[in-house]
Amino acid sequence: MNIHKLILASLALTLGWSGSAFAQNEVDALRYTRLGVTGSARIQGIGGAQSALGADISTISSNPAGLGMFRRSEVSISPGLQFNSTQTKVGGFSQSIDQNAVSIPHAGLVISKRDEYEGSDWTGVNFGVSFTRLNNFNQRRSYSNTAASDQLTIVEYFAEQANKKGVTLNDLNSEFNNGFTTLEGLAFGAYLIDVEVDDEGNEFVVPLFREGEILQREDIRRRGSQNQFDIGVGTSYKDKLYLGASLGIVTSNFTQESIYRESESSTNTAFTDLELRDEFTTEGAGINLKVGVIARPIDALRLGLTLQTPTAYTLNDTYQRSLYASFDDGPTESAIELPGEFTYSLVTPFRATLGAAGFIGKYGFVTADVEFVNYSNIKFSEDDGDFTTVNDYFNEINNRISNTYQSAVNYRIGAEGRFDLFRVRAGYAHSGDPYKNASFDGSINSYTAGAGVRLKNYYFDLAYVRSTGNSRYSPFTLDNGDEPVVDIDEKLSTVMLTFGYNF
Repeated sequence: MNIHKLILASLALTLGWSGSAFAQNEVDALRYTRLGVTGSARIQGIGGAQSALGADISTISSNPAGLGMFRRSEVSISPGLQFNSTQTKVGGFSQSIDQNAVSIPHAGLVISKRDEYEGSDWTGVNFGVSFTRLNNFNQRRSYSNTAASDQLTIVEYFAEQANKKGVTLNDLNSEFNNGFTTLEGLAFGAYLIDVEVDDEGNEFVVPLFREGEILQREDIRRRGSQNQFDIGVGTSYKDKLYLGASLGIVTSNFTQESIYRESESSTNTAFTDLELRDEFTTEGAGINLKVGVIARPIDALRLGLTLQTPTAYTLNDTYQRSLYASFDDGPTESAIELPGEFTYSLVTPFRATLGAAGFIGKYGFVTADVEFVNYSNIKFSEDDGDFTTVNDYFNEINNRISNTYQSAVNYRIGAEGRFDLFRVRAGYAHSGDPYKNASFDGSINSYTAGAGVRLKNYYFDLAYVRSTGNSRYSPFTLDNGDEPVVDIDEKLSTVMLTFGYNF
């Protein structure tokens, strides 16, 4: 299987259509590993480039060494509004869906104890806590496609998967009588596949006969978010070297509901339409540690380094599928899968970020970050080593992760101009392509702008971020490559306002 087909197979598994009780795959792994532009409105206005900058509350989650630069305590909150636009293209059809969401992408508190260390070379110990929204999963997708029945559709996919597994009539009857647990069982229960025997007595699964054009349609709704709570400490040595560390607790809640439909208008067959409903929810938490350093060799230059350990998650999935089929010579047939639940572990890669910031006196600064992350190092696992079936499944998924993903370099650059109390900002962020030898560019580009006002004890910052990216999706994958391939263009715009108070 080439890498293009492998990626499409991975995307199809997102809906749990692997015919297995397990829905975790490399798409899930990337979802929880790839992060957008984060931070306060000030930081998002400069493209998220803050590793060397310091003295912003959001530095707790990026480079905690920046805590050592605070001279006063501070609290801030940052409400935001996101506008998500998704356009799908397949088979000459194009469809766009817009969705908006209100959230609080960032909030934080810093307690400065700098005054207690006057007269010492170590000129301050500051503590901080922050909340950061790493990902907003709220999204809708919809597409339509027309396929000829001889091109093979999802009914043929049901049969193909059953034959790959060597499913027998006894297996299907067992599910029919005791509860459905596989996709091919659902198809059998809805009378979309059957079992035949050849002249040698071998059983094989065959799909329901259909003819003419088959209209395919799918609606996908996603919701949830990924958030991080950080507790950090930072100090400084002679205001030349700043050190810090923070503990990150990541929580995630992701729900996906999809409805896939196929319909046929031919009067020569009994089949009219089918509907496959799939819903799963993933909830869990993870933990990581960040250590950072910022050096200020001269007042006009700062250099930063952040190392973040892999994030170790424990996740829990709940899932259920149902399949309905209508025929013009009888009632609608239905099959509903037994609800499932499964707990597993996920470890995301190590991250390293280098940053530099140059200051132009009191007129502003230019700052840039370069981050390295190897997406092929993502690993799934099951804690119960005796659960052979699950471990074999995860070994296969981990091998696909290694074959699908690669290391990537993410970079961010931004600038701020200062005019008395006022600030203006602009930035750019590039999230490198995580796919290895893919037939499309999976990178994400973000353009940012912002403005702010600094008063004696208060500050207000406004930021705008526009991110664009491309991906591909297939609802199922067939051995002969006849599955529909959906091109997806995504645009995410965020407007964010930060209110801050120094005390």
